[in-house]
Amino acid sequence: MAVGLTLYDVLGVTPDATTEDVRKAYKLKALETHPDKLEPTATERQRRAAEGKFRNVCDAFEVLSDPIKRKAYDERITRATINLKMWDGERERRNQERETWARQLREQSEARIKARQDWYDSLQKAKEEKAKHEAMVEQFYQELRDRNPEWEIRRQEVLKRKALLREKTKSSK
Repeated sequence: MAVGLTLYDVLGVTPDATTEDVRKAYKLKALETHPDKLEPTATERQRRAAEGKFRNVCDAFEVLSDPIKRKAYDERITRATINLKMWDGERERRNQERETWARQLREQSEARIKARQDWYDSLQKAKEEKAKHEAMVEQFYQELRDRNPEWEIRRQEVLKRKALLREKTKSSK
């Protein structure tokens, strides 16, 4: 991964270019980017942009034409590249950790949702079975009542006695 726009990129030369190559590239770029080359109808914004580009070209030439400044610049670029690789590795590791964490959370959430749905399904099934059982018991009782009408009379008497007992126990407390 590149560090970004370097002084070499500004002048359009390679890092192994000689001082003479740098000087030639500077002359060409200075002629291309000089603000006086703008048309008289250029806006203030265009003039400021051209001045900025020309300043960048001048700064690049100042650093790359001096062997001491160029060596220091190259060392900074090398360190920046190493740091960038290190940070890229760290960023990649963190991204993987985040993706793993997000995947685990998603799986846990899906498991909870599935467990809850299974519980609701089993609850619904139990309700349906209870309703079937109650219907079956009610049908059985109805058949008994139809076959033996006195059975219903006895049932009603038992229910009345139970109600009276409940009332007596409530009133005695």
